Amino acid sequence: MDFDAWVADLAAGTATHESGFVLQVEGNPRDPSAINPANFPVNLSFVDQARLMRCGLEFLAKASANGSTTYTGVGGATDIESLKSEATKEREALAKQFAERADKPERSVLSLKKNK
Repeated sequence: MDFDAWVADLAAGTATHESGFVLQVEGNPRDPSAINPANFPVNLSFVDQARLMRCGLEFLAKASANGSTTYTGVGGATDIESLKSEATKEREALAKQFAERADKPERSVLSLKKNK
């Protein structure tokens, strides 16, 4: 089964898999307030059902970042960096800026080892 074969309709908040599985979200697709799965394929294990839902949610999040109302996946893994919000990227950049300061003072290190 191809877990990346999805078609998204962002206006309706749905993602449809080629197997007929439909995933509908309420709210922001990148941070949904409710998820309504329907029509799981017959004889699909619980692990594969969870994987199918996760792939569908990742696909909807990626499609909503694209900006159009319909989106069709080509296949392949989703890029985690493309799913991050701008606020998250700004916070990570700010944290990195403070962690890598050149003028950061040198502090003595506290050690619990006994010196001989």
